[in-house]
Amino acid sequence: MGLFNGYIKPGKGVQKKDVAENFGFKRFFTTFGDKFWRIVTLNLLFFLVNCPVFALFARLANVGGTPYMSPAHVLFQPLHGVRMHGDNPALDALYGVVGVQVPNNYPTVWTHLLLAIGLLTLLTFGISTAAMTYVQRNFVRREPVDLAQDFFHCIKRNFKQSLLLGLIDVAFLFVIAYDLVSYVYSSQSFGMLILLYLTAFLSIIYLLMRPYMYLMCVTFDLKMTKILKNSWILAISGLKRNLLCSFFSLLVLVLNVVVFGFIPSLGVGMLFIFTISIAWFLQIYGAWPVIKRHMIDPFYEEVSDAEPQEKEEAVFEDRG
Repeated sequence: MGLFNGYIKPGKGVQKKDVAENFGFKRFFTTFGDKFWRIVTLNLLFFLVNCPVFALFARLANVGGTPYMSPAHVLFQPLHGVRMHGDNPALDALYGVVGVQVPNNYPTVWTHLLLAIGLLTLLTFGISTAAMTYVQRNFVRREPVDLAQDFFHCIKRNFKQSLLLGLIDVAFLFVIAYDLVSYVYSSQSFGMLILLYLTAFLSIIYLLMRPYMYLMCVTFDLKMTKILKNSWILAISGLKRNLLCSFFSLLVLVLNVVVFGFIPSLGVGMLFIFTISIAWFLQIYGAWPVIKRHMIDPFYEEVSDAEPQEKEEAVFEDRG
């Protein structure tokens, strides 16, 4: 296995005919059309496991908080102090503009409880993403799938490593978002611009690595450091295919955001019904052939050289 060496996890395996399959442009639409409703169901299963996120949404919506009114303009307090020493028509007119009150909420025990429940999503994100990856990988390989059984079986089999991978993934995504926002709103000196462009480049590479990370988690018995290292190499190796599939994945997410801007209820419905699973399926479809070419095909060739294989015999085992 060379650079990508590691242990192979037990499972039902990849058949000879599956290893040799093509993953072209036409094949994508055939697979996507055949599996569309199952991809929708998979999106619902994903949010079923990540149900604590609804508590987080409720906290962001200030559910359970104590409402109060507060001034919206920063000039309200100094203007109010000036008016304490005397009124005049100009001050009264200005006060009518900057003295507008807006609703706000004091945090309560309920809001803190909702936040605590919502943070449990940090623990469910990795295991649910790994399970969705496993099922969609089998869609791409055109293998029979028992949707719910395979989804929860993958969670059980990969619980520890996918939990750790999810925490690492969330941490990286948070750091990326924080750094990009910080550099965008900081003083635009030459040094800051260099850091912004460097961070943007590394962010793109990391986003291309993500499907490989989860695919290797559910397919191979590798240490976390090896998963991250191999994901970096494969993301660069399959750059053209990865960028194309990621572009269409981004279009799906942007479409959801645009719909949300015009019709919020429909945008939220799209997110929970199919947006996440479709966007992720595009990336899995782009990443799996690269893993097949660099990690599975060499293994198949080594086994074929070592011992003749009978027709339809499994030559590669996955984690399952």
